[in-house]
Amino acid sequence: GQTIEIDALQLLFEKRLQGSQMGSKRFRLDIPRYANQYLSGRLDLDSLVSRVIRLEDINDALAAMATGELARQVVVL
Repeated sequence: GQTIEIDALQLLFEKRLQGSQMGSKRFRLDIPRYANQYLSGRLDLDSLVSRVIRLEDINDALAAMATGELARQVVVL
């Protein structure tokens, strides 16, 4: 429900506006593909994880995210 303004001249330089919902992923196809790539070692996700935490530590994890101390934490149940 919000209106945006753009410089119409920019569209003449082959730029475009495109919407996206949840990254426009095809979950039924993409998630198994990503899982297979990770399991085969072709997709490195481990280096993206800042910290692995237990569910009991979720409040500390949220506080760390709020302060910017850590960005990507994985909760192990």
